[in-house]
Amino acid sequence: MHKLQTPEDVYRALAAQGVYEEAHFDKDEVKKVLLMAREDYEFGKSLRKMKNPSWRVIFNIHYDAFRELCDQLLRFERQKSSNHQGVFAVIMLHYKDLEFDWDFLESIRLVRNKNKYQGLDVSQQTWKSVEMQFDLYISAVKNEIEKRLKAV
Repeated sequence: MHKLQTPEDVYRALAAQGVYEEAHFDKDEVKKVLLMAREDYEFGKSLRKMKNPSWRVIFNIHYDAFRELCDQLLRFERQKSSNHQGVFAVIMLHYKDLEFDWDFLESIRLVRNKNKYQGLDVSQQTWKSVEMQFDLYISAVKNEIEKRLKAV
């Protein structure tokens, strides 16, 4: 899939391929994953303060915490997908009030994929370019999950 696709394009194509599955909603499970993702995120934040940290490790911890939170948000839609682009597309389509930037979501996904599959390291410069937005997005998804948990 090329970068210029919209979230709608991605969702339609992946839905046609059967990438989305029906998922049950388990409030306790969502709470447990929320707690673990928050712990991982806080640990990742503590690594930022190290002398000579691994920016790759820090990036991946933040990416994984964010994606896991997005996965849980999908549970409120009774959906799941192992496809990260597909998860982000659903977030864009169902949670417009979060006002996420599709280009940012695509850029972090591509950095992660290049690291995992092509061995491309994550530089301090790359990390610094996404750090603030990661913090904002993780906080926004966490708050959205907490708000929705109170409502069920």
